[in-house]
Order: sequence, then C-alpha cells, then structure tokens
Amino acid sequence: MYNATLSVRGRSGWFRALFRVLGCTGLVLWPGFTSAGTEVIGSRFWHGPERTRLVLELSDPVRYKVFRLRNPERIVIDLSDSELAEGVSLLAEGDGPVMGVRSGTPLPKTLRVVLDLRAPWLYRAFLLTPSGSYPHRLVVDLSLDPQDGVSLADPSNTREEDYLVVIDPGHGGEDPGAIGAEGSHEKDVALAIASRLKRIINWDSRMRAVLTRTDDYYVSLRKRVAFAMNASADVFLSIHADAANRRSARGASVFILSTDGASSEKGKWLAQRENASDLAGGVDIGEQDPILQRTLLDMGLDWKIRESRSLGIELLKSLGRVGPLHSANVERAGFAVLKSIDIPAALIETGFMTNPDEEQALKQVLVQERIAGAIFRALSAYCDADQRCPRRTAEPNVYVVAPGDSLPLIAARLGLTLSDLQVANPSGSASLQLGQRLKVPDP
Repeated sequence: MYNATLSVRGRSGWFRALFRVLGCTGLVLWPGFTSAGTEVIGSRFWHGPERTRLVLELSDPVRYKVFRLRNPERIVIDLSDSELAEGVSLLAEGDGPVMGVRSGTPLPKTLRVVLDLRAPWLYRAFLLTPSGSYPHRLVVDLSLDPQDGVSLADPSNTREEDYLVVIDPGHGGEDPGAIGAEGSHEKDVALAIASRLKRIINWDSRMRAVLTRTDDYYVSLRKRVAFAMNASADVFLSIHADAANRRSARGASVFILSTDGASSEKGKWLAQRENASDLAGGVDIGEQDPILQRTLLDMGLDWKIRESRSLGIELLKSLGRVGPLHSANVERAGFAVLKSIDIPAALIETGFMTNPDEEQALKQVLVQERIAGAIFRALSAYCDADQRCPRRTAEPNVYVVAPGDSLPLIAARLGLTLSDLQVANPSGSASLQLGQRLKVPDP
C-alpha cells in the first residue's frame, strides 16, 4: 500500500557526512556537522509482508537519532535543525504496524516524529543520498520482533513434488521502474502480469508458482535471490517493462545471464539500470550481499546458462505470437538478480513503457493476459522438453472456470480466439459458472 504526502521542495545542499548505526535497540546517529537547516519535504509509508517502511524526503542531509519507547510502544525520530516544509503532513493509513504519527518540537530546532505502534517491532534507520529524481532520504524500517513470538506465514504453499516457478515482479514501492509518458509505472505492469502468470501456472497440475512480492512494496535484489534459493525453485522469471530514449522503441525482449559482457549496448545499459534499482528502492549499503558482486564461475554455471538459453528461446517464440519483438535473439547481460541463482533464469521485458502505444496496451487486462499466457506456454514447452516437469495428473485440454473469469479473458490466457473457444464449447459458453469445465482446443 502506498501513502504519500508531498510538498514544496526546500533548498538543497550537497555535502557528505559519515554515519553509524548503534543496533536495533540503541540510538542511530550521524556525527555532528554544521547544517544550514533541513526541511522534511515529503513522506511516504510502504507496507510489505515482512516490514513497513517510512521514508522522509529531505532538502539536505540531517543529523538524527532514533530510539524505541515501551508502554505504549513507540518509535521516536529526532531530526536536528529541521522542520516540516509548508503543506507536508505525516499520515499513516492501512493495516500496518503504525497506528498513528505525531510530530512536534520538544527541543529548539529539533523536529520530533513519533510512530505509535500496535505491537513491539524492531527498527533500523539509515540515510540515502540523492538518486535520480529522489532527494536525500531518511529511511526507517520496521520489522517483526521474533522475541514476541510473531512469525510470518510461509508464502510458498508448495508441495515437495511441484515444479516450482518463482516469478519476480520487478521494482516496487519506492522504485517505480520505467515511467511512461502518461505516468504509468513499470512496477504496476510487472506485478499485474506476474500475478496473472501465477494464476495460469497454478492451473497446471505439473507446476506451482509463487511471487517475490504480492503488492506495491520494494524487495531488495538480494532478498529476491534468497527467496528463490530458499524455496528450492526450479525456474526463476523476472518480469519487467522496458524504457528507451527513442519513443518508437517497441516489442518484448528476453535476457539471460552473461559472464563475459553484454551481448549488446542495449543489454549493458538495461543491466546497469536494473542493477541500480536498490538505490531507488532504498537499500542500506550494509544489506548488500557480496554474492551479488561476483559472478559464479563453476561448472554448474555452464549448465544454468545453457538451460536458461533454451528457456529464453521458447519465451521469444511464444511472445512473438502475441506481439512484436524488440529483439529476435536471446540477449545476455550481467543482471544482478540473475547472477546468484543456480537455476535456469530469465528476465523478460514485456514491452516499452516509453512507447505511448505500448504504455496504453500494457495497462489493458486482455494484453496482460495474452502476455502471461504466452510466458506460460513457453514455460510449458520448456517443461515438457526432456521431461523436466512431472507428468500431468489432470486433463490437459480442460479449463476449470475460476472467480473473475470471462470468456474473453480465458481465450486471451490460453492463446485462443474467442470464436475458437465458443466453437469448442457450444453449449457452455453463453453464461459461465464457477467450476465449469471448458474444452480447450489446440491453438
């Protein structure tokens, strides 16, 4: 969930300062330095399954301290020589751990922000320097305190015998990804397509799919990788939407890992952009895992790249049947999110947010279903080859109607025309019923 209050930007100063973190239960401090005054020019809350993030946008770097109070539970943030910019309010909405936000000036020139919590939560705070359109930011992350006996449910809901596909919707939360001319965000398109792909995969009795994120919140590249590896995934698919300086650039692309440089300048530029998403998303440098900084050069890597290429070829063939391709070949580049996963992995650019026509198309439900269906059919072909997947335990040519289904959506999802589906089901296509079984003709 995204809550934003944004206002006039204050003055900007450019200088560096050191900071240190004294632990989750102590104070978080920047060493003293002379400041000309700082304004809080915007605030946002992001709610995810494992943490809630408060982002304070700042006109300048700031000296701050953060500490925890109990009975009742509160997190207190003191900003030295600071004030709220005109028009900025601090609001907390939704079902996250923060019940309310208060601010005041208990000491001269000190802005105090108090987070009233529903329960005990751990915290960590850090400063981010300007990145792209983002100014200086103070980030406060809240996470569940394991000492209070609270645990997150296992999101995978998978069986040991499933062929597990981890789908990674790119970007999220603070990191919007590519932004279209009309303000559409790559993060939203990626999540919509990924969610539809998950539903289609879970319809197939051979596979099971899970998402690295299920809503609008940021997941670091390291955690996306760790999620897939901890789940013992069989395939990793990262879903994105492209950007280019040329508004005419269009079509889908598929990328796999390269260990010896990108296969094109476009691939090199794209990898650099995607690998920098942690800067926009707001990751403390202390979170970075060295595994993302090196390429795994072992014998298993050759197998992974060979398998990834086979998967990429199927993806291109299938995507080319539902829309234009930007590149007819499987591209290679050094994507961090692909580097540290020892399984077949591909990054799919579903189209260009910077192309006005494709921006509009990528927001349409039927187009999202067609793309998701094409990815599924490619995955299915890859899965069937060399018997990579378990055998089917359900009828392969039957579709069971689920909530929210319509005949046009089902046809788009399955890569069929509406008339083909109607002809195959002459008596049951007029009005669909939950649980209804539809015959699926060959495309």
